[in-house]
Amino acid sequence: MCVLKPLIQVQKYSFSYPGEDQEALQNISFEIDKPEIILLAGDSGSGKSTFLKSLNGLIPDLVEGKTKGERKLLGKDYEALPVYEISQNVGNVFQNPRSQFFTLNSTAEMVFAMENFGFSKEKMKMRLEELSGAFSLEKILDREIFSLSSGECQILSLATSLVLKPKILLFDEPSANLDYGNAMRLKKIIQNLKNMEISVIVADHRFYYLNGILDRVFLIQKGKLTIFDREEDFKNSNYDTRSFDLFHLTTHPKPENQKGEIAAHTEKICKKGILEKISLNFYKHEVAVLIGNNGAGKTTFAKILTGGISPDEGKTETKNLPFYIMQDSDYQLFGTSVENELAIAPIPPKKEDIEEVLKKLNLYELRERHPFELSGGEKQRLQIGMALLSTSDLVIFDEPTSGLDVKSMNAVAKCIHELKKTRALIIISHDYEFIRKIADRVIYLKDGKVENDFLLKEENIGQFNQIFKEMEEQYE
Repeated sequence: MCVLKPLIQVQKYSFSYPGEDQEALQNISFEIDKPEIILLAGDSGSGKSTFLKSLNGLIPDLVEGKTKGERKLLGKDYEALPVYEISQNVGNVFQNPRSQFFTLNSTAEMVFAMENFGFSKEKMKMRLEELSGAFSLEKILDREIFSLSSGECQILSLATSLVLKPKILLFDEPSANLDYGNAMRLKKIIQNLKNMEISVIVADHRFYYLNGILDRVFLIQKGKLTIFDREEDFKNSNYDTRSFDLFHLTTHPKPENQKGEIAAHTEKICKKGILEKISLNFYKHEVAVLIGNNGAGKTTFAKILTGGISPDEGKTETKNLPFYIMQDSDYQLFGTSVENELAIAPIPPKKEDIEEVLKKLNLYELRERHPFELSGGEKQRLQIGMALLSTSDLVIFDEPTSGLDVKSMNAVAKCIHELKKTRALIIISHDYEFIRKIADRVIYLKDGKVENDFLLKEENIGQFNQIFKEMEEQYE
């Protein structure tokens, strides 16, 4: 009789990075022997990324460190498996999809892995048609990858990861760049993957789109693994999670907003195919949040305000150059240390002001670190420190909570309220929980136009919820 081997088998496995006394993963054991959907939860820095790298073969082939214990894929030791065999069985969808692309054309990207494995043209064409039908890829095939929206890049990266028909698929923060509608679309895709006999592990801080479909939850805390055999058991645990049920979220009421003078004005801004006659005012002491589906024009509007790109028609007026905090912090960090990063400015701030900001953002102990050595949440706080020390009247954030756990999200919200005391703020966000914490005003962009513009008071929460549900319906 043939005995089926577990897909993944891990026994008393530990991993430590070079020069680190504390093990990143400590004595972890689990098995995956059937198609299931697993949430990998845990705070930033808890070991989730190390966990995924231990399953996709990056450890120890590309990531140095010391391993102990046993890891097996289909009954074979990971250390004995060639990279190509691991990649055939384990697919990956990274948090930033563009970081896993190797070509500039979406169709070329789809066939890239098949070319490397020597597929015939007929087989490549057949597989491409299968995936195109399964994920409605018609609109994104044969396009320049950098012209795709974040949501389109996410779907492309998912499709490319399935080309070789893996038995397990690893998602790293897949909802970080997705609007509500695309996240709920991802839920259906994950369910279909399980129906296709693929096991799915999703590492994420946002859980709402996984509500009701989880078979198990793996919680990592300081490198140690706790396994919940039911979704309900995790929901009833003491772990401080983000919400599974967004629309029944309770938040503390914000004090009545007293908006100040106009910090920025746009008049009939147009950008061909993206924005159409956008006229808005933004005020000091007000947090205005731009929402809308991926590709609605939110980032384009922000870049026009900063002067990064020019409108085809219309005009903008700002008192001084706005400070723009990018979604991908790596594009915006140039200093040799955290402290040095904050000193880079047209008018360099005083040393005591830099130290005060570092302490306020809990970065003082990291002041001598290189910015690229920081975690995602720490980089985000460093960017906020740059904004606090700037002289700009308008600060723009593009997805400031992308990939942040609930603790880091609350820290960013606190910084937003601090900045609001002296500035006008525009926040581009898909993060429902975060918006409820910080928004004074919501501006909903749809099809390049301002569909709604209202104050986010308790009596308007129903209207706000309806917009999110409408964004989901646009994908059905």
